[in-house]
Amino acid sequence: MKQFLTILMAMLLIGISGYSQEKELNHGTEEGKLSHHQLSFMLSHSYISEGYFFSSRKWIAAPSFGLDYNYWLKKNLAIGLHTDLIKENFSLVEASGEKIIERSTPFAVVPALTYKPGEHGAFILGMGGEFAKEGSFAVTRIGYEYGWELPKKYELAFSLTYDLKWNAYNTWTFGIVVSKFFK
Repeated sequence: MKQFLTILMAMLLIGISGYSQEKELNHGTEEGKLSHHQLSFMLSHSYISEGYFFSSRKWIAAPSFGLDYNYWLKKNLAIGLHTDLIKENFSLVEASGEKIIERSTPFAVVPALTYKPGEHGAFILGMGGEFAKEGSFAVTRIGYEYGWELPKKYELAFSLTYDLKWNAYNTWTFGIVVSKFFK
């Protein structure tokens, strides 16, 4: 828990530093017009601490990818649907520590809010679910993205998210995101 709070505070401080910038926010804009639709593809790895590998407890680094859609209400506030798929089967210990559960390529769907306090950083908060053939879990997602606007309404970003799967396990996901803005 101490590590989580330390990382959360670091993300907040990085985002707040964006207020010192004098450049106007203009993600996906052209001549002052906001592009409301954003489609993003993320290539990432998900890190799971409760995993088992050859009957001993280890961190699991599983390849994953995501597809996100955001609708920008204002230049700094969006609502969206964030999805990701962990491309691996794994075993892990349930949060209560009582039993080992199996997961087969779990797929998460999370409606989320995105808040962009500065030019580069964005905070993500959402609740949804993770689904696999073995069962489903409720998910709370907290994340941070740091991105750079590219020509032709593209954006390149690094993403760090923490998914709390209720009564199950937790994941850290770190990835690179490519986004396209549309009118």
